[in-house]
Amino acid sequence: MKNKTLQDLRKEKDLTQEQASKLLSITKEYLSMLENGDRNPSDTLKEKMAKLYNCDIANIFLAISSTKRLKTKGAK
Repeated sequence: MKNKTLQDLRKEKDLTQEQASKLLSITKEYLSMLENGDRNPSDTLKEKMAKLYNCDIANIFLAISSTKRLKTKGAK
């Protein structure tokens, strides 16, 4: 399975940020920060996301780590 971003997974479930944040018991603003890579979720939240998006935690968060490394390497 190809790694997907949190935003991709949310959209595949046809959820808005508001809907997903309510299901995850977090604010829409915090979900936005997570999707943009500005914050790192707790292990508990990672588990909730994996259940909500029906995905393995590693598939979600390895994609985020790879994306962050690429952004960091490209930024100077």
